[in-house]
Amino acid sequence: MDSSNATSSSGAGPQPRKSSRGSLREVFESLPLAAQFRVNAIAAVTVTLLAVQVVIALWDTRFAREEAIDLASSRTASMAARLEATGGGALDNLEGHPELLAATFRLQGGDVLQSYYRDAATARAGSSPPAALAWTSRPTGALHWARQFLALEPIYVESPVQLSQGLSGTVSILVDHHWIWHHALRRAQQTPIALLLGFLVALVAANMLRRQVVEPLAQLARTTRVNQSSEPNEPRKSHRRRNELTELATNFEALADRLVEYEGAMSTLRHASSQQIIERTRELEQRLRRAEALTRSKDDFLANMSHEIRTPMNGVLGMAELLAGTELDKRQRRFVDSMRAAAETMMRIINDILDDSKIEAGKMDLVQEPFDVRELAEQAGQLYAGQAESKKLEMICRIEPTVPSIVVGDALRLRQVLGNLLSNAVKYTDHGEIEIRVGLDDSRDGQCRLHFSIRDTGPGIPADDQTGVFEAFTQLENGSRTGGTGLGLSIANRLVRLMGGEKIALTSEVGRGSTFSFVLPFEIKVANAVPNRASDEFSGLRVLVVDDNATSYMLLEEMLSNWSVEVSVLNRAKLVGDRMHDVATRGRPFDIVLLDHNLPDATTEQLLRTIRLDPSIAGTYVVLLSALDFNASYEGTQAIAPDVCIAKPVRQQLLRSALEASRQPRKPFLAESAPVERVPTVERGDQPALGLNVLVADDNAINREVAVAMLEELDCTVVLAEEGRTAVAHAQQRRFDVILMDCQMPGMDGYAATEAIRRHESERGLPPTTIIALTANVMARDRERCLAAGMNAFLAKPFKGAQLLEVLQPIAAGRAASDEAAAPVAEIPSPPPTLTDAEVGDLLDASVADAAPVSRLPVLDLEQVQAIRGLGKPLVFERLCEMLFSSSKDAFARLDTALAEGNLEEVAAAAHAFMSPVSNLGGRRLADLLERCETAALEGADLATVRRAATGLKPHYAALVAALEAETRRGTGTG
Repeated sequence: MDSSNATSSSGAGPQPRKSSRGSLREVFESLPLAAQFRVNAIAAVTVTLLAVQVVIALWDTRFAREEAIDLASSRTASMAARLEATGGGALDNLEGHPELLAATFRLQGGDVLQSYYRDAATARAGSSPPAALAWTSRPTGALHWARQFLALEPIYVESPVQLSQGLSGTVSILVDHHWIWHHALRRAQQTPIALLLGFLVALVAANMLRRQVVEPLAQLARTTRVNQSSEPNEPRKSHRRRNELTELATNFEALADRLVEYEGAMSTLRHASSQQIIERTRELEQRLRRAEALTRSKDDFLANMSHEIRTPMNGVLGMAELLAGTELDKRQRRFVDSMRAAAETMMRIINDILDDSKIEAGKMDLVQEPFDVRELAEQAGQLYAGQAESKKLEMICRIEPTVPSIVVGDALRLRQVLGNLLSNAVKYTDHGEIEIRVGLDDSRDGQCRLHFSIRDTGPGIPADDQTGVFEAFTQLENGSRTGGTGLGLSIANRLVRLMGGEKIALTSEVGRGSTFSFVLPFEIKVANAVPNRASDEFSGLRVLVVDDNATSYMLLEEMLSNWSVEVSVLNRAKLVGDRMHDVATRGRPFDIVLLDHNLPDATTEQLLRTIRLDPSIAGTYVVLLSALDFNASYEGTQAIAPDVCIAKPVRQQLLRSALEASRQPRKPFLAESAPVERVPTVERGDQPALGLNVLVADDNAINREVAVAMLEELDCTVVLAEEGRTAVAHAQQRRFDVILMDCQMPGMDGYAATEAIRRHESERGLPPTTIIALTANVMARDRERCLAAGMNAFLAKPFKGAQLLEVLQPIAAGRAASDEAAAPVAEIPSPPPTLTDAEVGDLLDASVADAAPVSRLPVLDLEQVQAIRGLGKPLVFERLCEMLFSSSKDAFARLDTALAEGNLEEVAAAAHAFMSPVSNLGGRRLADLLERCETAALEGADLATVRRAATGLKPHYAALVAALEAETRRGTGTG
């Protein structure tokens, strides 16, 4: 019984301690996290400081022991040396060294001659001195070594002394080990201060941790708290102590439970949603199919309507053009011009609808190419200069000096936007002016943003109507009197966005006019040169500007001043004669007079009569700023006429040409027998004789008649076919230079006929005949279908005689060149590393039909020809043509040699040198080919690529020669 009790008692003994430790841990864990941080920080700092203090105290003790031993050793050695030197004496005074407990001078026999005991004076009576005082030598044994090492007993240090021969002794010192531990005691006295400082540091650190850790955890715990009713049957939550971490863990567990519930609900919802998605997808697919069918129907409708409208319009415009080329009186010509204007208006409406459809379908492609900003803006203004002049409106074009000269962008679409805005400005403005303005918005890293604006002084647009201006098929109240579809501004706005701009901005005030502006990004090709006012290019020229519009004459004055011209301005016409006569009598006559066409106080004829009939100023070079031709009258043999007409806005190039022409000798005007009504160049019958054999396949009788009439004017032999099978039969029986193939014909259409002709040529090994598609379908897919069928080119109905000539002229030139050269190959094989002269000649002589696709630029730019003729120099155009003809042989020889040798640098130089005179004379297509050849050579392309770029240069040159000769005959009246 006792034993069991004892056992029970002994087993229960440690339980209170374990329970105590468990309760302390539970109390600690139940503390808030901030309090736990504080307790842990203070405990860690306290333990660390205590450990550091102990280590430092032991280090001090060790250091004090070594220092005391070193002192004792040095003192015994010094005393021994002194005693040996004196043969005896007393010990040193050691009272100033409390670390030394005792010192003894003892002879070899053990007799003590002298001793020193530090505590002799303070020792109490009856107390026994330390046992170490009796040591006569260093004690031996591991115990004494360990005790002395740990400074637990005095440390014995001695040095031998030789007093005389036969007499020796020792000097010994005892180091007090209590003094050594005194250092550790002093270090221990600093511990409370260190602990206090550590406590404060730990408290600050704990508070910082509380802000950085505890508070975010507490916020996270509050955020993740889930509203739930506590359930007593959850043991995992009942025993948890409350602090931030345990609360966070509890919240996450609640979240996990909630997620399980949500997952179950989501699974059910997912299943139901998947069924809804499947049903909705089926519904959307059906709607998409219906939308695609509607889109196809819309495209087909537009294509069919375009074809159905363009086909008869081809007859209307073609016949009107042919009629305009005949001899008509003024009344008949007015009727013809009205008919053509109405037909062209209808074509513009059709083109607007097609452009809108293409933009909406995302099929409008942009072509990035370099263009001259000033030239484009001035050309856009001159297109509407005649309409503006007929309404007595001033057309002004201002290009800021900071605008780059040449940029890279889509010039065609930009011209379309400017043309649309200018057309509206001219249409709605009845008086005042229209200004085209181009400025630099931003420029950096070879990129720029140009600001374009068209300002008019029209009636303005009310604020309520401005939001609807850019909507499709929307016109303002005053738009009904001018006609149109209401698509123009909508298309222009979308083209601006397509080219990288935001939108067209509108600023308008009723009664004061409107301003349409937009900003577009471009790549800078050539920056604008800063005007050099010190240049003497036209130094000495004196120019009188007569214009009543301040904006117009200030712009002309700025332009002329940049060329060092001495400019005078008059804004009243009646003062012109007196002013010119006055300066002429003083010996400083004006060299040039820039005369506005619409001055309020005198007519143009009155001013010209005043100038031409005054002998002192009759020879002044007169530039009439007018887009319309001036019909000269005569006073005897003196013509009352200007030297040249330049339309507003004044193009810088034409004005410069006029200044140059004023310095050249001029032929006097001769009286004409009778006034002859001038017919535009493209309408006169002096067309070049192409002499081509042409097959025309078209099911429309009127279209066939139009094509026959146009081709006969070009001296072409024409064979007609009313449908595809007949065209194929003709093509199989004889060879034609060109086949004009209508695409939509009954029976066999143009696509099938082209494929049949190509198969026949392939089977017989015949060179392919050039087939040009004639179609009223102008969608991109129609062009692709024509090319896929084997056609070489595309001519949209209705077409004009100039467009037909542009297509046929290179073919005629290629045929003429091929007659002179050896038989040209159908395809140019990959050239060898080095070509012979003959092979290079064949390469440049390759026919147009076999050459790589070229641009649709005109063979000859008639506007450039007119600009050259407008210089006022007699036969200047003819002399320039002769210079080109004489230099072309050397230019081609240089190109031949460079291509044969594979010298790309020389190819680029030769192409560039030849391109300059060609471009100056208006040979845009040949200049474009030469520029491509130069670019390929400069970019380091392989030799084969450069040779392909040079393919067909001679045929295109022959086409240019034919066009220049025709223009020369037309200008001299010999054609």
